[in-house]
Amino acid sequence: MKNQLFSPYPLGNVELKNRIVMAPLTRSRAIDNLPNSLMANYYGQRADAGLIITEGTSPSPNGLGYPRIPGCFTHEQAKGWKLTTDAVHEKGGRIFLQMMHTGRVSHPDNMPTGAEVLAPSAVPFENLKMYVDGKGELPIPLARPMEIDDITKVVAEYAETAKLAVEIGGFDGVEIHAANGYLLEQFISPITNKREDQYGGNIENRLRLVQNVMEAVVAGITSEPVGLRVIPH
Repeated sequence: MKNQLFSPYPLGNVELKNRIVMAPLTRSRAIDNLPNSLMANYYGQRADAGLIITEGTSPSPNGLGYPRIPGCFTHEQAKGWKLTTDAVHEKGGRIFLQMMHTGRVSHPDNMPTGAEVLAPSAVPFENLKMYVDGKGELPIPLARPMEIDDITKVVAEYAETAKLAVEIGGFDGVEIHAANGYLLEQFISPITNKREDQYGGNIENRLRLVQNVMEAVVAGITSEPVGLRVIPH
């Protein structure tokens, strides 16, 4: 068993030096949502793992729900991530970007000007608050239900972020976060998805956005692995 754990593993076209995977961990160290040298040092120190999955990284200004979480939807952000991928690659590690859109788990004061709190449906939280720098914990506002144009845009945002991550950020692959109450799972769950169009109702419809995102990301980065994070329930 020990030999298997520390033996190389082919993950698609990516060769891992061992079978140890470092799970994502939100750290809130990205000042102005920009990946930086502090983050590169953190991931570089952990490059002995065969594969690192980064902290949740937003594919959209609308997905920056927590304070100081990174994005990868601009060239500047992707270049910031290159500091991290270089640090990991220098030590023989491999690293995937986890794409996480927070959806309704958000607060406008954590988001850039013009961004919105979006969700599949307007379902209020009960007694849940969001931390905001300098203001403490604030009530989470009711999200705006997404129109079809919003859904089309978010699919394109995931695809563009995946391309930026690989082509500029230097990542070895990406993971799509479709769990833990964030946007994609908000569409999957009948508790948060009350839609009556092609993205709501039966399970096939509630899974449609995840399918659309997967297909768009795979089409955009045809040679790199694409993972999907789900949870048992």
